[in-house]
Amino acid sequence: MTTSIKSAVEMYLRARNPARGTRSEYQTTMRKWHAWKGRVPLEKLDRLTIRKFLSWVYDRARADGGSNPGRTANKARTHLRAVISWAWESDLIEVPPRFPKLLPAREVAGRHYLTKAEINALYFATHEMPRPRGWRNPVSVGRYGPANLFVSSSSLGLLR
Repeated sequence: MTTSIKSAVEMYLRARNPARGTRSEYQTTMRKWHAWKGRVPLEKLDRLTIRKFLSWVYDRARADGGSNPGRTANKARTHLRAVISWAWESDLIEVPPRFPKLLPAREVAGRHYLTKAEINALYFATHEMPRPRGWRNPVSVGRYGPANLFVSSSSLGLLR
């Protein structure tokens, strides 16, 4: 008995019970699979078919003006890989196919918005701040400003 990719994804989502956003992303991948006219059953899925699908996703993302088509294709690859791994663990398929390598993508996570020089300039500029109206504390604002700046920037991962 053959299993379609769509039914495998539905079984995977029922078994794993992911968050609503994750479920939505998997459904988006399945819409792309359907738009690509992927009619290959899960048992006959091979590396070449997966590569063609991911190339189609990449080309479509570029044609739609996406800023990071490699990331879009890699997310689809990750979703397919998770479902196929689950299907293999659940004995729906005997051997999982080899997956193509990740496509080149811009790394957007961990991008810093301020350089260390800019953070230091802000840090030392707080010492020169005048006392605000209504400030009754004998300690100047400059004593508190750098600490607040340091805590907020380090919690965002700006200082390393």
